[in-house]
Amino acid sequence: MSILQELEAAKKAKEAADKRVEELLKQAKDEGLAEIRRIVEDLGLTAKDLLKLVPSEPQKTRRVRKSPAFWYQHPTDPNLVWKGAGPKPAWFKALSEEAQQACKKAAG
Repeated sequence: MSILQELEAAKKAKEAADKRVEELLKQAKDEGLAEIRRIVEDLGLTAKDLLKLVPSEPQKTRRVRKSPAFWYQHPTDPNLVWKGAGPKPAWFKALSEEAQQACKKAAG
């Protein structure tokens, strides 16, 4: 027997084995469903009871970023604003502690 003939025979054997595996899986599923139906009927379960077994996926919610409660506005240039997020700007760092607190404005 040549290698090509052996290869063809092996392919046919693999196809037959794959088909048999599919048949056995279908048979196992059918038997399992029949057993489940028997249990459901014996216990008088409803579809609502069975839905409790299905894990519900948590709802994906979009994270809403909170707006800051306070903004910091430069004492002499109102266009310079820092919202308190990220690194402190140079103009804010240059201010004294009291001046920084004086720059604090309610957001909104």
